[in-house]
Order: sequence, then structure tokens, then C-alpha cells
Amino acid sequence: MPVLTDYTSEEQILLMQGPRLGAIVVSAASPGRSADTVSEGVAAIRYAMSSRGEFLDNTLIGSILYELDQLAKSDQRFADYGKLAAAPDAEAQALAQLGQIADLLDRKSNPAEATGYKQWVLNAATAASQAAKEGANFFGRGGVTVNDAEQAALAEIAVALRLQP
Repeated sequence: MPVLTDYTSEEQILLMQGPRLGAIVVSAASPGRSADTVSEGVAAIRYAMSSRGEFLDNTLIGSILYELDQLAKSDQRFADYGKLAAAPDAEAQALAQLGQIADLLDRKSNPAEATGYKQWVLNAATAASQAAKEGANFFGRGGVTVNDAEQAALAEIAVALRLQP
């Protein structure tokens, strides 16, 4: 069973970014208010960090969660999610990196670990898509939890990760 240290330092960084990359695809597909974008990023990382029990048998996810927890306890600042999601070509770049992750996992991990990781990333992106009501008016009325653009983004994430429907 692979753990994060079975990968090069560049691969480790890429794997640790998976949940954030999924959320970026969702946020970039349907830009909203900056507060909504940030809440999508927070929802993705909140899901990822609280999912340990759901993926208890996945040592790769467990080792990534350990490293993310250590980073959160350090004084190191995290990248500004709002800026990442609003960057030009953010969606395309994040999808390309998710494809790189799929290639890496298919090459270096066993199928069960790879599928678990990919599902974990898709679940984090799903949490991001549900974080803010889309199309609501100023008073929060109307709108939908997950709009068509976000649904399409989730489907694109699944394709990039090569997850079977």
C-alpha cells in the first residue's frame, strides 16, 4: 500500500493539491462573488480533512491528511484560493493537473488506492459545488445549490481522473 513518501517531492505536492484542484475546477466553471468562491474552497478542504474515517483503509489518503494537518499547524501560509480560482485558464490548468494525478496514480499505485484517492478528490469537488447557492438574488432567494456549469465541471473532473461512472 503506497504512502506519500513513495512519491517524489514534486509528485507529493501534486497529490496534496488534488482536493483543491477539484474545487478550483468547480469555482472557475461558475464564477460568483468572491465570498462564495472562498466558501467553495473552504468546503473542499473541510471535506478532505474530515474524511479520514471514510477512507480509513487508504494509506495514501491517510498520509496526505497527516501532511496537510502538519502544514495547517505550521506557520506556513496557504495560497489565496480566490486568486487561484480566478486566474486565467484556472479550470483548464486544474483539469490538466488532475489528469497528471490520474496518470501518476495509475502508474505508481494499486487500483484500490488509486480509485479511493480519485473518489476523494471528486467528493471534495462535490462539497465545493454545494457550498454556495448559485444564481440567488441579493437576499439569497432563488438560485440552486449546484448549477449546470458546476454539474458539467464535476463530470469533467471525473473524466480527467478516469473515474468510471
